[in-house]
Amino acid sequence: MDKQKTLVRDMSEGPVISTMLSFAWPIMLANALQAVYNLVDMIVVGQFVGSVGLSAVGIGGQIQMIFLTFGMGFASGAQVVISQQVGIKSDRIDKSIGTLLTIEFLMAIVLGMVGIFGHKFLLGFLNTPDASFAQASSYTVICSIGMIFIFEYNALCAIFRGMGESKLPMVFVGIASMINVILDIIFVGPLHKGAGGAAAATVIAQGAACLFAMVYLYRHQDAANFHFSRKAFRIDPDQAKSLCRLGIPSVFQMLMITASLAFVNSRVNLYNVTASAVDSVGNKMASVVNIVCGAIAIASSTMVAQSFAAGKIDRVKKVVHSSFFIQMIWFAVIASIYLFLPKPLFRLFTSDSAVLAMAPLYCKIQVFWLLAACTMNVPYCVVKGVGFASFDLFVGIMDGVVARIGLAVLLGSQMGLTGYWLGNSLAGFTTTILMGIYYLTGKWKYRKVITK
Repeated sequence: MDKQKTLVRDMSEGPVISTMLSFAWPIMLANALQAVYNLVDMIVVGQFVGSVGLSAVGIGGQIQMIFLTFGMGFASGAQVVISQQVGIKSDRIDKSIGTLLTIEFLMAIVLGMVGIFGHKFLLGFLNTPDASFAQASSYTVICSIGMIFIFEYNALCAIFRGMGESKLPMVFVGIASMINVILDIIFVGPLHKGAGGAAAATVIAQGAACLFAMVYLYRHQDAANFHFSRKAFRIDPDQAKSLCRLGIPSVFQMLMITASLAFVNSRVNLYNVTASAVDSVGNKMASVVNIVCGAIAIASSTMVAQSFAAGKIDRVKKVVHSSFFIQMIWFAVIASIYLFLPKPLFRLFTSDSAVLAMAPLYCKIQVFWLLAACTMNVPYCVVKGVGFASFDLFVGIMDGVVARIGLAVLLGSQMGLTGYWLGNSLAGFTTTILMGIYYLTGKWKYRKVITK
């Protein structure tokens, strides 16, 4: 394949930090744009609908996040598989692409139906306040209808990033962000569609991004080494096995953490609409933290996967050290904002005096979560990059089920609302500690490459 026309980029060579940042900055921008249109949902709904709307969007978003763990888990596994295939110069990347897109499509149909027909049960399970139940129901159903677009979009972004191309997802997110912001203001504002309007804006925006990404892949088939045909979308048994080997544990790992977060949020929802609104705003603000954390995690795991597959162990260590340095700088910046500007942050979403009064306490507790979020991604990139999915699942169970639910119940019973938030924040250090120990033992060096 002509090197000038390929989308594949070898990241196992070149200066570590500059390579990492050159790959990460488009993801950072994409995450920023993603955060913008996630936050716009909350800002517009908060200003036009109030605390009831904030609660509805937050709870409906939690249900969607549970569904998305399936699509994101397989996409995350596929990114590692494709990255390792790049590292060993495999000629089977096309099989991985077709298999992933078909699996994601089938999962989206099944989970979309669950959301459409089972949303009332799910909202009841999360202790949705009566005041926000109707709007949360509308939000969940509309997002479930658009599940296919969301799943396929995430799959396409994982494909591009696995090949070392991070600028394209940034462009697609930019398209989605502009559409979402415009439609949010129209649907929730003049048309008074409430939380359902915010959901419709999100689905249409994701659908547009998915369409542009698919069209780009179609028009650059040779560069991606993937050619559209009915045969191309057949599930290849060998590639499905590799995707499932990484994807299924990733799904359950993410599901454990997401479900435990939903459990903590359901306990918070029992207090009142104000507490539910604060929690919903805080969960959306987490997407801002992910602007850098998520980008560096994706860049690091891609570099680790390619370098590990190429047998460059020393480069893997340099990637880890560089990732830690960048993450700590980001933690210092974002923690300062949380500590010194809590009310201005929340005032972006609502003018409700009760919500603003609770914001400082929430933000102080969240600083612990910020530190955990920044430190866990450092050893996580190694576990992810070498394809140790079963350990990833084990850590997810320890983080989600044992630590998060355990600490939330223990501290919540003693400290009330504060205890639930504190337990959730401290649980993240479980991943940092367990994966950190694994990295320091050096056992990851002897893992076998998944795609060989």
